Order: sequence, then structure tokens, then C-alpha cells
Amino acid sequence: MPYTPLANSTVLDAFASGQFNDAQYQAVLAGSSNAGAVLADLFGSPGEPASISVATSGFVTVGLVLNRANDPTALLSSSWATRQAQLADQAAVWATYGADAATYGAVYNAVKSVVGEGALSLATAMGYVSSVEDRTVWVTLTPGEFQALLGVTQLDIREFDAPAWTGNLGINDLIPAGAIGGVWLEANALPQNPMVFNSTPVPVSAGPLGIANGAALSSSVIATPTAIADNYRFPLPADVDTPTIALIESNITGSGGESLRLALNQYRAAIGLPPVTEAEFQTVPAGAQANQLNGEVTLDVSVIAGAAPNSTQILYGMQEAGTPYLAYQRAIFDAVNDPGILSSSYGIYGQPTAASPFQWAFQQLFVDAALANVSVHVAAGDLGAAGYPTNGVPNVISSQSATYALLVGGTAIATLSTALEDPTLASLVSLALVDNTEIVFSLVAAGLKTLPSHLDASAPGPAGAASSLTTLVEAVWQTLVVQQAGNQLEAPFGSNETGSGGVATYLPVPAYQSRFGLNPTGPSGSGRGAPDVSALSAGDSYYGVLNDAYVDGQSGASLLTLSGGTSASAPLWAALTAQFNTIFADQGLPRLGFYNDLLYNAAVVAPGSFNDILLGNNVNSYFTTDHDTGFTNMSGQPIVPTGMGYAAGPGYDLATGLGTPNGLLLGRALTAIAHAQVSFSSSPALLDDDGNGGWQSGADQSLLFQVTSPGGDASIDVSIGAIGTPFFSGASGSFAWTSRLAQQSLQADFDPGLVTLFDKQAQGAVSYSGVALGQAVALTVDGASGQALQASYSNPYGFADFFAGGDSVRVARPIAIAETVGGANDQLAVVRLRQGGQDSLSLTLYKVDDLAGSIDGLAPGTAGYNAAIAGRAYQTTAGDTAIAGPGYGQYAQVMLQNVDAGDMIAMKLTDQTTGAFFFAFANANETVNGQAVGHLWNYGLNTWGWEDTFGGGDRDYNDLVVQLDFTSASGHGWLV
Repeated sequence: MPYTPLANSTVLDAFASGQFNDAQYQAVLAGSSNAGAVLADLFGSPGEPASISVATSGFVTVGLVLNRANDPTALLSSSWATRQAQLADQAAVWATYGADAATYGAVYNAVKSVVGEGALSLATAMGYVSSVEDRTVWVTLTPGEFQALLGVTQLDIREFDAPAWTGNLGINDLIPAGAIGGVWLEANALPQNPMVFNSTPVPVSAGPLGIANGAALSSSVIATPTAIADNYRFPLPADVDTPTIALIESNITGSGGESLRLALNQYRAAIGLPPVTEAEFQTVPAGAQANQLNGEVTLDVSVIAGAAPNSTQILYGMQEAGTPYLAYQRAIFDAVNDPGILSSSYGIYGQPTAASPFQWAFQQLFVDAALANVSVHVAAGDLGAAGYPTNGVPNVISSQSATYALLVGGTAIATLSTALEDPTLASLVSLALVDNTEIVFSLVAAGLKTLPSHLDASAPGPAGAASSLTTLVEAVWQTLVVQQAGNQLEAPFGSNETGSGGVATYLPVPAYQSRFGLNPTGPSGSGRGAPDVSALSAGDSYYGVLNDAYVDGQSGASLLTLSGGTSASAPLWAALTAQFNTIFADQGLPRLGFYNDLLYNAAVVAPGSFNDILLGNNVNSYFTTDHDTGFTNMSGQPIVPTGMGYAAGPGYDLATGLGTPNGLLLGRALTAIAHAQVSFSSSPALLDDDGNGGWQSGADQSLLFQVTSPGGDASIDVSIGAIGTPFFSGASGSFAWTSRLAQQSLQADFDPGLVTLFDKQAQGAVSYSGVALGQAVALTVDGASGQALQASYSNPYGFADFFAGGDSVRVARPIAIAETVGGANDQLAVVRLRQGGQDSLSLTLYKVDDLAGSIDGLAPGTAGYNAAIAGRAYQTTAGDTAIAGPGYGQYAQVMLQNVDAGDMIAMKLTDQTTGAFFFAFANANETVNGQAVGHLWNYGLNTWGWEDTFGGGDRDYNDLVVQLDFTSASGHGWLV
């Protein structure tokens, strides 16, 4: 019977990406005489070949995945708002992007004619659903049926109870040509003796490999998921309903889902939560059973219970010894429950190759989820940079990385109490406790809100389920410890001890990362960077969760136990997404669905949304051998560490992604971005791409040019059209305020001591110019051309950064455009203020007519302009037009009345102590050495800092930090 070969469909393509050499691949592809020996060697352990034999019994379930009727790439590459408009009609989505119905029917009938109705019925009886929408035809095959359908003799890898074959798979020619795009096998196999791609050993000494992971278990904090969510500032009150969350799980428990629910209610009561009903805690299929409860299940349901206590949980089970594929399909295509949020902590041992039909099929699951408007959260993994393969180089786990999923990495949190017991933090803590400026500055970037000398050193209680958690240090989760064991060094390499991250070279760099200015690159090339975000996994702090042993009725088992891993950080992020979806609905927005692009956008315009993790690494690459190396893993297997992986650092990194969330600040940023996209797509951008790699002004406007030069003095040239204007900037202060710090300071509970600690740190120079619509804008710094790598994300929000080496120049508008909820008029706007200056200050906000700041034809700086402001000033809800500064180090918040959509809002600062007043527009201010003095500095999304001294003073631009927020007061005002 003739077959059409499927390219790149060998068993090595199915299970062994990055683990074989070309000679091995060619032997298996050709089915040469040594093909069996190659497979036995790869899938065996060093010195112990695997057992490979012809299959004579048993079953394997296979999914044939059809191509889509239409390509959804253009839709999924569009803006979030554009996607949402089209995804609202789900019937049209699947009619367009599911399989062609006629082709699907022809494939189904052809498969039935080849393998018989029984193979289809058996798959259906096991829970596999074949449909036009999911484009899959599932069959459960005997070895003979496997050969009839796929044209190869089925072999068995006994150690994994998994199928193997030589050569490429084929598709029986009775099946319409070109209909099949992918194949999925419900099986797992992982080479235990892969090719070694880096065999260079690195010296490793006894001791911890990480930082902030070293406290003894007896000293660690075990906190409830509620406490952990509070530490990350999840924004909603505990009594607010949140939407359903789907969990990908193994089948549930020997007593069914009901015993788990009853135990979960005991856990909820223990941590102060009300019980859930059968309707609020479900399993799919209902009453699913397995021999013993998996601890992964109790971890997941506990995290959701604590962090989103009012969300219904639906657990979608996969077949025992199967893969998560079926559970994903069950959740994504569940039209009855329609869960908009999904979390998965399950990976697949086998790693498909990039161009294989197996990889294509798996990645299409996440395309399906994006089309179904489901937010998918995937644990990045607990195996560090090594991943599953022990080949000596970094690897990203293919089943735990996808373009259209949010990949969640892991961090460790040390409170002051645990930090004092952690030997890896001894020198840092001693400096932090005397409020060392350098140390504290880095800790604040990572989310610290309280001056270290103001922190409580006692351990939070109660022990085993702490109801509070306060971060002092957050670092990469890396608990690997090398120990001396006789004359050997021993470490648990290959165990779940480290947050995974790296470069998925089998996926292209996604647009949301390239727009961020990223081209993630590792030893094997470039591709999709992982993770996207992170949260607490383990280390010096753990999650207090329901004990699976207690649910299983094991004698003496306690109700609560400690747990963690990225299997905890992923559902924690899913709970945060559930809270965001509630806030979005409250503000009239659709649910988030796939929203990676919004998160990367938020990191650009509102970096305070993320805690920037700067410490630690996920380095743990190694390979196994049968020779004595002086180094073993915990099972005594000789290993060779090769020292490859990734470290945390400023901004995005391949250990923690964008960082961990500040849920309140992130919620504010996401709603602002979403409303801007939905209701203000025609607002003039700061800059437009000129189509030739350059930028041009999006409007007639006044602009600030502000320099950040941490390395030293800088010479700047601003070219507007054909005219270049050079100016000079001194070095930025070592701890000059960043956009992240300015936005973090606008939290009511941010310690005033942190504000005053970083006072009087000078910024670089700021210049000012008027620019006409369409004029080219370019910058050079010390002769190097500035690259506006993130401008497509930021310029709709009034600023763009031009990077040149370690320096940058921010081009920014000195005014805000009111992008209100739904484009409505007569709205309230939130004004947040943090004062870093010692004088008595007041602020006036007023409406202008254009982006140059004119009022009734009067330009800033002309006679009568200051008087004209009085007639344009906004009033607060208290009836004031002058907003008083809150005092040195202090915070205040007021509400503006009568703000209309599209209002252009400018500011005037008055120093009541000296009597001086200043405008956002430098040409309206005093001149020094013939240059107008700029008193304003842009700190990102509608956030600015003022310098309150005539002539520029110390130029720290934090004397009054001001933020305008046009969306948070909407609805219930949960983000206010």
C-alpha cells in the first residue's frame, strides 16, 4: 500500500531534539543495519543499552492533525485590540481557522477505511475528541494498524513503553494529499545517553550554586498562597468574584474528584477561606480516577485557592501514561465551561525537533488557545538551563515553551528573617541593614518597598502557613548545593531545583520580544526567549499547600505541607490574570486572552509593573558518563558539569524574563494600554516609522530630550529634519531616579525613607525643541547612532528611548493625553504625587489646545500665557485648582474632575518656599547661559518628575513626581 512520506518524522524527530548527531540521525532515517543499535544506545543509560524490539501487542494513540482552512498568523500578529474585535465571534473564528469541513470528513472516512471503526471508537472511549474545530482525528492503534496507517513497523522502547520506528512516518495514500499538517503520539521517551555537545568541564566547589536560596529548611518561611499574592500586590479585595481557571492535570484521585474537594475545603478553612461547592470545583472528565493523587494537583489547586479564592477551578485530566495534549484540547474546546484562563505545569519528556510534524502539532495547541481567547500559563520548568537532555549545553523544554503561551519562571524570596540565616546573603544583609545606597537601590529595583533598617527581623507566623510575606531579596530560584561526599563531590544535578530558562531555537523570536528590542541568543542560536515572567518557586520561602499524602489517607500525614517550583509560579500568575480579567470586565474591556504583547508593552512604558530580578543564575548544564569524574549526582551517576546557563540582570533576562509582578502597578498599566488600543488608535504617535529604519515626528509638538549616561559625560546630537543641534551632558548620578523607581514611589506604602535615601542624585542633561509633523528625528551619542529599539511599544504613550552603547536619550512629550475608559468624557482622573524635595510645592494641571502647549493661540513663554492658565485649570474633587505637595518623602493622591477624552493636559509647578514657578515647556522657563532650563523629566506612562529650583538646582528631577491615571477610577475603582 503506497504512503506519502512525512518529512522530519523519525522517532528521533519525535523524542530527541538536540540529543543526536548527524550520523545517528542518518542511520535511523535510512533504517540501516545499525539503526537499532543507535536507538538502543541513545535511549539507554551510559553502558546499558535500551531494549528495542518489534511490537507485537499493546496500543498507541495517535492524532492526525489537519491543516487549517485559513492561516491565522495575520490575526494573531495584530494588536491586542484588533484581535479582540475578531475573536468576539467564536463561531466565525472556528469556521475560518478550523479545518475545512469537507476535507476533515474525507480524512476521517479514509482513516476509518484503513484501520477500521474500532481504532476510532477506542480512542473516543478513552476520552479523545475528534472534531473539525480541533482538526484532529484520534485513533488508538495496534502494531498492525500502526503500520497500516503510518507505513512503518512499530518498535517498542521497553524502558519507556513507547513506540519507535526507523525511517520517516508515511501517510496512507487513501488519505487526501496535503491534508495532514502534524502528528501527535500519546507517548513519552527521553534519551538517557544523548550525544554530548559540550564536554568541557568547569571547576565546581562545594557550596550553594545560587544566592538567596541557602537558608536551612527549619529557617525558611512557609507562606500561604494568599500571603504570597499579597506580597506581589495582587490588586483585588478577597471578596471579589474572579473567573474560572482551568488546570491541566493528571487524572485526579482514587476516590475521584470529590475526596479532593473535601480535603481542599479543609485546607481552605485552615487558611481562612470559605468552602467551595461541587460546581466551583470540577474535574473533566467528571469523576476521573487514578490509583494515587499526584502532589502536583494539590499544589495547583492550593495556589489558585489562596491567590484567586473565588475562582471556579476545573481540572482537565490527561490519560495515565499519556501527555498533556488531550487535557489541553479538553480545556481549549470546552464550550460549556469556556475557561478563559489555563495553567499547566506538565511537560513532555520527549523533545520534538523544530521542523517535525510533532512540533507543529503541539505548537498548534497554543494557536488554538489564542483563537479561543484563552490565556495559557505554562511552567517554564524546574531543571534550570539544562532542561531534560543531559547533553552538556543549555536546552529549553519544547513542551514547556510556545509562542502563544505565557512562560513562567521561578524565583526565590528571602525575608529579613531568612536572609539573616542564609550564608549566601551575609555580606549583602550587613550592608542592607545600614541602608547602603548601592545595595538598597538594587533591592528596590527588585521590589523592596521598605527601607531595610525599618523591616521586622522576626519570622512571619504562623509557622507552616505564614499569613504574611515581605521580600527583602528576590533572586533566581537555584537551590543546587554541591556537597563533599568522601572523595567525591555530589550534587542533585538533573533534579527539580532550578528555574528553567533559555532560548527555544526551534521557535522564531516572537514579535512581542523583537519589539522589545530582544534577539534572544544562546550557544545553539537565536529564538524565542524563555521565560516571559517569573514568581516565587522555592528557596528561602515556600508555599504552604494541601498535602497530597493527607488526601490519600496516609497515616500521620499533616493537612498542610510545603511545596513550590515553577509548578507554583505558573498557577500564581494564572490567578493574577483572573484578577486582571475581573478588572477588565469592570471597565468594559474583553478578557485578556493571549496577552504577552501587552505584558512586554507594560514593561516598556511602566517598568514599575515588574520587579527586576538582578541576582542569581540557572546554570546547571552537565552530561552523564560511565567514567569516574570525581563528581556524581545524588544517585551516584558520574557527571561532568559544563557551567553553561544564564544569569539574572537588568531588564529582561533568560533566567527570570521580565521579572516578577507588582500586580497593582501592572493592572494599572494593562488597563491604560488596553483602553488606548481600543478607543484611541487614531491618537497621534510620538514618532512614526519612516519605512527605512528611521523615525519621523507623528505631530506638530514640543519635545524633551533627556540623557541618561551612567558611564560618564556624553556628547549628544539631535537631528530634526536637516538641522542638527549638539549639546553636552554630564554623567548621571550613580543612583539617579529611573522610570521604575519613580513609578514604584507612587505606591501609598512605599517607604518615605527610600525616597530621601536617593534624593539629590543628578540626572543627565535635558534639552527641548519644537518638531513639526513628518520631520525626521535622529540622535547620536558620542558619535554612535541611537537605536529606538522599543519605540513601537512606547511612542503611542508619548516617549521613545534611543539607545547607544550604555547611554540613552529619551524623547518625550511634556504633556499627557487623556485616554479615558471607552473614550468617555467628563471622567475622574487620578493624580498621584511623591515629593522628593524639601520646599513647599504646589501643582496646577491645565488643559492646552495642542501638543506644543498653546492656549487660545498663546504659546508657552509668551505674554499672557501664565494668566491664561487660570481659566484652563482642572479642579480636584475638593474644588482646588492648586494641588499641594505632600511634604518631603511623602505621598498623596487626589482626583481631577471633568476630564474629557483626548484632553491635552500640561502642568505648572510652584515653589511656595521661594515663590518661583516653572512650566513643563522649557521655553517658558528661565534661561541660564542662553539656554532655557528644563524643569521636567519623563518617567514613562503619564509620569514625570520636577526639579523645583531656579536654574536647575541639583537636577535630580524627583522634587515632585507626578502621575496621571485616566482609567483606574473607572468601575469599582479597585486600582485606585
